[in-house]
Amino acid sequence: MRAQLRQVGENIKAALAAAGATLADIVKTNTYVTDIEEFFKHVDVRMEYFGAVPTSTTVEVRKLAHPDLVVEVEAIAVVD
Repeated sequence: MRAQLRQVGENIKAALAAAGATLADIVKTNTYVTDIEEFFKHVDVRMEYFGAVPTSTTVEVRKLAHPDLVVEVEAIAVVD
């Protein structure tokens, strides 16, 4: 989970940069995890990338789109 959270953060950072935005422009995240207890052990990684996002939702799900995935994050950013 830790490695996947870090990779998700880097992927989102790169996508934002391509759109002329930064992590500071994120206004909402939705996080889907296959093990919420494991996620809570790695909140420090989430905070490293997303900090105190105004609105966030984290939901435990049974499966994600690929069997090797344990976390997925959807981020919404707003830029002027």
